[in-house]
Amino acid sequence: MRVRCALATVSLVGLLCHCGGNSAPASSHPDGSTSKDSGSSKPDATHEAATESSTPDAGPPASDASDADSDTRDASDASSAPDAFDSGPPVPCGSRSGLRGLTNRTIMVDGKPRTYLIYLPATMDPTAPMPFVFVFHGYMMSGQDMYDITQYAAIADAEGIGLAFPNGDQYPNSLAAPWNIENAGQLVCGDGQYIVGSGDDFGFIDAMKADVSADQCLDTKHIFTAGFSMGGYFTHHVGCYRSDMRAIAPHSGGTLADLSVCTTGHVPVIIFHGTKDSVIDDACDDPTVTPDTGFPASANLWATKNGCKTTYTTLPNDSDAGGTGQCYLYDGCPADGQVEACTFNGMDHCWAGGATDAGPGASSACPTYASATQREWSFFKQYAW
Repeated sequence: MRVRCALATVSLVGLLCHCGGNSAPASSHPDGSTSKDSGSSKPDATHEAATESSTPDAGPPASDASDADSDTRDASDASSAPDAFDSGPPVPCGSRSGLRGLTNRTIMVDGKPRTYLIYLPATMDPTAPMPFVFVFHGYMMSGQDMYDITQYAAIADAEGIGLAFPNGDQYPNSLAAPWNIENAGQLVCGDGQYIVGSGDDFGFIDAMKADVSADQCLDTKHIFTAGFSMGGYFTHHVGCYRSDMRAIAPHSGGTLADLSVCTTGHVPVIIFHGTKDSVIDDACDDPTVTPDTGFPASANLWATKNGCKTTYTTLPNDSDAGGTGQCYLYDGCPADGQVEACTFNGMDHCWAGGATDAGPGASSACPTYASATQREWSFFKQYAW
């Protein structure tokens, strides 16, 4: 089994996540039903920024954005601070120079420092509106892991898109719950319910958007969200409540039993899951298997929410490397609400097509399968443009 798991042992429900043949250490996780800021799941949650640190580097920097080599800025400096958080005159988008390639950053959100990585292609015009993808990591992972595993930077350079790889609350590589996915009184499918954070993650998204806008004008009609494991749960949550996200791509996660509570309209969604996932039951997403009690497959839930038919067309999801699978493209979806679910035969809890030379995060990569990164970006371009 893998050296490290993207979603750890949940002692509350007896979930065992085997890492290198041993059980992952048990940790105390907050039950989301008892700890949640009333504004943390709202798109307009208040937030504040005090500092930003970034380390431009030709190669991947360390995951921890508080590294001693980071360049700390005062947000009162209008030449370097995100315009949305500066008390002075607004900073025009794309007016801050020098922060290209991969940079580590820190910003204050709801009184807490939050860290993240931004990747911007070096050759793009900073004032040209750029599509953008947020990629959220799993439990006990980091934004750096997702940068390494997904290899999204190659697509960014080829397609001219920007990327964000946020670190969860009290992260990177923390035993704390990373993302706030809670709705009061509602559970989510699978054991992700027991690793629910309490941070202002929607405020964090707003802060990251404002920050990167100082470096690069954003194409606000083409901002997308993807995530793995606990980040997959959060990606579902984003699609349910954030109308600024054009489409979503959750991988190996789960969602609510009923999406009628969502405040968004139609949201194109492509969902990924391994058929032998030992951490999060594939029934949380896969429409072809017996659903978990009380939790219809997320693909069916999104099809209903978007106004699709309940039938689908089965397509191959093959890879030259040998890993096979299939995709289910739902019939009769509106032009702005296509739903697709892709499963991978025999695949465990890992990112399909992920890089094996991805450093510590490589244990959450399954390279023999078709690339989830490539497939989701193709989906975004075809159904969310």
